[in-house]
Amino acid sequence: MIKRQAIATSVLIWLFLPIAQAQNTGGVFGPVVKEGHRSIQYRAAFVDDTNGFAQRLHYQQALDSRLMWRVVAQTRKTASRDFDFDYVQGELFWDITDQSADWQTGVRFDVRVRDSGRNETIGVNWMNQFRLANQWQARALLLTTVDLGSGGRDGVGLQTRANLYRTLDDNRQFGIELFSDFGSTSDFADGDEQRHALGPFANLPLSNGWSLFAGALFGLTDPVADSDIRVWATRAF
Repeated sequence: MIKRQAIATSVLIWLFLPIAQAQNTGGVFGPVVKEGHRSIQYRAAFVDDTNGFAQRLHYQQALDSRLMWRVVAQTRKTASRDFDFDYVQGELFWDITDQSADWQTGVRFDVRVRDSGRNETIGVNWMNQFRLANQWQARALLLTTVDLGSGGRDGVGLQTRANLYRTLDDNRQFGIELFSDFGSTSDFADGDEQRHALGPFANLPLSNGWSLFAGALFGLTDPVADSDIRVWATRAF
């Protein structure tokens, strides 16, 4: 038991370091797969500094108590269009540990297709979730991406995400989340060129399977926008 807690603490500290990009629609996703789960979600992110705006829609469905698939489509605002196709992505979640464990871990596999001559990517992401005291929980993620085809970035892109939150008796959640992008293993970004953002969030259950997430990220380094407002609505079936 002591060894397990020590490993979990080490993983959390390592990943909870200072991808935050303009219009960040990403989340700090967990490894737990609930059998029978189906949901659809709409996300929007707005950056006031650049008037940037991105929208994302995804659907996910559990295959069993261990595996879940998700398909994601995103649009973004560009110089020429308010709604321009950004990417479509397929994801497969694999929940590895027992769901009653205090430390739960899993892996997510990604394939992303983009247009405008931008490279397709594949990724493998390591997900961790920790049950702490007094209804507190934390998540820590390590994300990797590899560009496919010619002209792509060399090496493996490395990002981390983490959060710390508390779930109240009525299932409302309040916490703080951290996004970091360190560049590629072939050319790590210097400290002032890395992308780090931190901010609060709330996740509120509504009626009839609906829930609402709202949060803001604030840039900790120069390449990141001063503020990124994020809202998404989820409907579970």
